Amino acid sequence: IKSASVSSGANLAGKVSNGLKRLYGFQHDDGGWGWWKDDKTDPFMTAYVVDGLNQALKAGYGVESYRINRGREALKRMIEAHKAEDGKPIDPEFHAYMVYAYVSSGENGANYLNDVFNNRSQLQPYGKALLALALKARNDSRAEAVANDLERTVSGADGYAHWQSTRKPMLDFTEDNSLEATTMAVRALSLIKPKSDVTPRAAKWLVANRKNG
Repeated sequence: IKSASVSSGANLAGKVSNGLKRLYGFQHDDGGWGWWKDDKTDPFMTAYVVDGLNQALKAGYGVESYRINRGREALKRMIEAHKAEDGKPIDPEFHAYMVYAYVSSGENGANYLNDVFNNRSQLQPYGKALLALALKARNDSRAEAVANDLERTVSGADGYAHWQSTRKPMLDFTEDNSLEATTMAVRALSLIKPKSDVTPRAAKWLVANRKNG
């Protein structure tokens, strides 16, 4: 059992290392990431990678810091422009994710958070959960107000709870992302309102629906 555990850990470290190298190779000259090496920088993918690199760094893996810094610079440009590098406007949900990735990776971003908070009525539960997490990362007291709003908008019965949310078009189609919304909401509530009675019911719903994730 001990040798299997050591092997598993070594395999994980190797996979993380290979993943980091692959991400570095896909980073664009402007600091962002797209779906491919040579396409336009994409707002969602840039936020996704910056968030992932930040999580790897917090988990103790060696991440080239300038990669995150350049990614944040790309995020900043798109956040301030409210549009992607190809000129397309950024959906409010993706905008919230970009601000979350920017702030949680160490930047202040107070003005960006204020903008998202003031326009939170445009957000679905997925975006609101990201906003709550971003506010919590800055120890902003408004995180509790957003968490309260999440509690009020929860759906469910028979001991289960979840948040209904729909992803706007990303690859030319719209899809339900209630699993992601519920996951993010659980993360937010567990950090901001750890005694919420909604969290265990939502966790139960996630386990029951994990095959759909």
